[in-house]
Amino acid sequence: MTVQPVGNLVDAVAARAGVDSAIVLEVLAAHGIPTATVPAARRSLRVTRLRLRGTKTGVPETSPFDRTFTFPAGVVMAVGPNLRGKTSLLEIITLCLRGTPRELQLDVATWLDTVECDADVNGVPLRFRLQISDGQITDAIIAELASEGSRGGAELILGRTLVTATSAEEYAAAVDAFMLDRLDLDPIYAAVRDGGQQRHAWPSYFGALYPPTGGDKILLGETVMGGLAGRLLMVFLDLPGAALLTRVNTLRETLRAKARMRTAAADPDGSRIAELRAEHQEQLDQAHRALAALPKGPAASIAEIAARVAALGIQVADADADWRALEAAHRQSKAARLEDERALNSARETAVVARLFHGLDPTNCPRCETPVGADRRAGETSEHRCAVCASRLTDEDDATADVIAEREETLKASRAAEAESLHALEDQERRVGALTADLQVRERELIEARAAREVGERAALEAVVARSEGALAVLTQAVAPRGTTGPDPPLTVLDALHAELDERLQAAARGLLETLGQEIAELARRFGMQSVTAVTLNRAARMDITKAGIAAGSFSRQSPGERLRLRIATVIALVRVGTRLGIATHPGLLMIDSLRAEEVQDADAHAVVDALVEIAADTPGLQILTTTQDQTLPRGRLGEEAVLRPVAGSDALW
Repeated sequence: MTVQPVGNLVDAVAARAGVDSAIVLEVLAAHGIPTATVPAARRSLRVTRLRLRGTKTGVPETSPFDRTFTFPAGVVMAVGPNLRGKTSLLEIITLCLRGTPRELQLDVATWLDTVECDADVNGVPLRFRLQISDGQITDAIIAELASEGSRGGAELILGRTLVTATSAEEYAAAVDAFMLDRLDLDPIYAAVRDGGQQRHAWPSYFGALYPPTGGDKILLGETVMGGLAGRLLMVFLDLPGAALLTRVNTLRETLRAKARMRTAAADPDGSRIAELRAEHQEQLDQAHRALAALPKGPAASIAEIAARVAALGIQVADADADWRALEAAHRQSKAARLEDERALNSARETAVVARLFHGLDPTNCPRCETPVGADRRAGETSEHRCAVCASRLTDEDDATADVIAEREETLKASRAAEAESLHALEDQERRVGALTADLQVRERELIEARAAREVGERAALEAVVARSEGALAVLTQAVAPRGTTGPDPPLTVLDALHAELDERLQAAARGLLETLGQEIAELARRFGMQSVTAVTLNRAARMDITKAGIAAGSFSRQSPGERLRLRIATVIALVRVGTRLGIATHPGLLMIDSLRAEEVQDADAHAVVDALVEIAADTPGLQILTTTQDQTLPRGRLGEEAVLRPVAGSDALW
């Protein structure tokens, strides 16, 4: 572990602030800001055992229970019908490790008497034991386990007790401090308007271990306020100065808020106008930054272009169907023409053969060789009967000529029909080609428009700019300043420190965020999102997805099932990147309630489980606890030790 001295940082801040380095050191000391940063140690958290004891009441299966579950490394899946205890397992583990429940049902909590949860925290085996009465914690401890063999054993073999509590409030506060210390995490503070600070600690970090459902639109954690998702991302990427930057920013905002309050007390009117000016200036700056971040593109409405693309698509499909019908008609007319040509040729050949045979003068019957007598020959002239077979002769030349003439007229008509169908087919081919070319142009316009985001987003930001600029113009003229004061030295130093840390963090984050995005994209494809070609992340934990080379919008614009898979991919990517680079990142425990709950279809769910099993096997320190009612999901994928099933003779898990 290398300690990073901050001497060069002090000099850089002094240069930015235009003050002596001694003043910078004085401000840092006054506000408890360290002069050196120590990289965090690797973080790991894994559940190994859970024991539940109590009595069920208010349900058909009213009875005492005492059930112990063991959790191997890798993927562990609780399987059973809905409302039969699967989600409660995750919620009880959450109560033990988080210190506070998330969505543990009150009636379920009243069933519990004793809960024991064994877990490895940074490689140290611990037991979290809760005594519960009427759904409330009455006694709780966190203790070291005496040996590896004690975990999962029947006897309670404990070592040193580290935490004790006699109420839910005491336990929550103790777990918060204990887990932050053991996992080398700092509280995240956010300034509030009254000059105070809002503290986000271990429960907020736990939101990245047990994420919300796919319907939620937060990428990391479970809190939208204060840019917490981005701060969690920076901490889990172990970026140098990330925690310090957050702390400095909160301190700056707190000092500013207190200064505004002091000014307001001395000059209420002027301070209120100054406060409004500051608010509108901040809105204006944010809108300008957001506008600058929007890709440049056409001003046409995406909805309008998409409507044109859809209409053209229908026209192309209809035109193509018409072409296929004309092509079939052309084939039929061509076949009819060929048939008429064969009929005409046949008639002409028949006439030729008839003339040939009429020119013959046989002396014997060709079959029995009986001589043809003179009377038979005379009969051909007088009675028009064949001298060989005595059949009556007709005027075949005239009949054959009529047939040939009829065949010629028919062929003429079929040739005209074929030529007409070919002309219509060629015209339709040109129309299909023109429509297809037009469709391709419109599709390119749509791609460019999507890359430039919705016009509504740009228009809304431009409206904010106009309103803020107008408000600033009015407020600037409203009250003339009553006097000027010199800059506040602590704020000047803190502003310079914030700017320096922010610049350094941005440079350090660029490569890590690119690596993380590539890992997330690869995992997303393994989870069934085959069209994902790229994922980009920024420091605020804003994720943008590219599908098949086309911008597909931010994380919040994906479907619930896609958000669930991207959220899982993000957590796993943090663990994998941290393992490769040897940095402190996510602790490696991921809990997912019901893979099938968020529009994840059969094939997708099986693909996700296959990928999770493979990834967990390849990623040391990763443990994934999940639930499902689908009995087929673990089959052939997980060993029996990794499948938690209902107790014998019941469909309840515990």
